[in-house]
Amino acid sequence: MQRLLDALDGFPAYAIAPDWTITGWNTAYAALYPNVATVAPSERNLLWLVFTDPYVRDLLPDWETTSRGFLAEFRAEAGPRLGDLARSPIIQRLLRTSEPFRTAWQDHHIEGFASRLRVFHHPGQGVLRYEHHRLAPADHPDLHVVIYTPAGLPPG
Repeated sequence: MQRLLDALDGFPAYAIAPDWTITGWNTAYAALYPNVATVAPSERNLLWLVFTDPYVRDLLPDWETTSRGFLAEFRAEAGPRLGDLARSPIIQRLLRTSEPFRTAWQDHHIEGFASRLRVFHHPGQGVLRYEHHRLAPADHPDLHVVIYTPAGLPPG
C-alpha cells in the first residue's frame, strides 16, 4: 500500500483503516498536513485529528461542516460495526475530550462518501483546492486510499 501512496507523489494521499486510523501517507500529504508524521501513532486517527488538532481546524475553512461530514461518513461506513466502534478507545476519548464531537455524535447523522471539492487554508501555500477521491483496493478492501487531485478554478 505504501508503494501505491508513494507512486501518487505530487498528489496528497493517505490510507485509513476501518476505524479511520491513518495507516500510511505520501510526502505530498505530509506537506499538506505535517503533523501526520509527528503525532503519536495512538492519535493518528482521522476523527481524532479533525476534532482535536488546532492545525487541522485552521487548515479547514469550513471546519464545522467538514468535521460533521467526516463523522457522518464514519457512521455510514461503520454500518453494523458502529456499536463496536462506539466503544472503541478513540471514540470514548473523543467523547470525553471534544465538545463539538460529543454534539455531532448525538446527532446520529449518516452520509455516504462522495467525491467532492475540498478547500484548504495552508499556512505556507495559501488557499489550496483539491478534488477529494477515495478508492478501496481489491486486495485490501478493509483500507481506503484517499487522494486529493488539483481542482481547477471555479467557472466565472
